[in-house]
Amino acid sequence: MKSGASDPFADDTADDTTVENADGEAQNAVESETKAESETEYSEQSDESGTPSSNTRQISREDLPFTLRRDNVKDERENVHQLFVQTETDKHAKDAERELESLIGEDVYRLDAREAIYLAGMQNLSDAATILRDWGYDL
Repeated sequence: MKSGASDPFADDTADDTTVENADGEAQNAVESETKAESETEYSEQSDESGTPSSNTRQISREDLPFTLRRDNVKDERENVHQLFVQTETDKHAKDAERELESLIGEDVYRLDAREAIYLAGMQNLSDAATILRDWGYDL
């Protein structure tokens, strides 16, 4: 080893080295290191004993409901389904959107209401088949 160089692996017992703690006070480096080690041990013991160190956990954006994780109503809607409807269907759609808001108890974006109604129709294809028969299909 070079003259004057210290062994980085040796136990350093020098008490003359000072560091500044988080409060800006001078503190002995060995004392600071010992304190940090004891805090680490306490933290590890808390984790091992099953006592939670915090009552919060990290959640990801995907864990949130659709309406909360998006920045705007078009987020997560890459596909466009253009729909041309009859005048009577348009009137029913607006009424259905208002009724949905009433059932939910809060304002609902039109895109959300329309997609929900669209999905509900897919889940009730027999109702859609009845409408198509009324229009003249399956004669």
